[in-house]
Amino acid sequence: MLLARSHLDLHNIKSSIDRTKKMSDGIVKIGPFGIGLDGLLGFIPPLGIAYSGGASLLLCIDAIRARAAPMVVAEMALILAIDTLAPVIPKAGGIIDALFTGHKWAAELLLRHMDETIYFEGSREQAQASSEYRDLMARVRAGKEKRRVVFLGKSPKV
Repeated sequence: MLLARSHLDLHNIKSSIDRTKKMSDGIVKIGPFGIGLDGLLGFIPPLGIAYSGGASLLLCIDAIRARAAPMVVAEMALILAIDTLAPVIPKAGGIIDALFTGHKWAAELLLRHMDETIYFEGSREQAQASSEYRDLMARVRAGKEKRRVVFLGKSPKV
């Protein structure tokens, strides 16, 4: 199933994002700096572009599965396009790709967005029947809460 339908699906999406981030820009860490497959393969443009494009596509699919806001997906796509196309620049492309940790930036953007989103399992109607939803809406109306709310869809009948 493409779209997340439960908190377990969201947990698995976060794990996928973390793996992609680490493989791309954090296999070898030196203090706050790191390099991964994206930076290493960036010195071999065809391989670097193929890896970076695949990792970028995976992050964008994870964003869609997590029902990220369209502007977040667009911002991620821009960061990832720059990161993917960096190896094409003659002579300096590999160095730029190693220093520009676009996969890490896009992954952290998506993870932060997911953490700031309130996900309800089930439909809107099912959520409206819960006290958690009513409490949230009271905080929103009072101006104390500004987080985004996403309904994960109909929950299966048990």
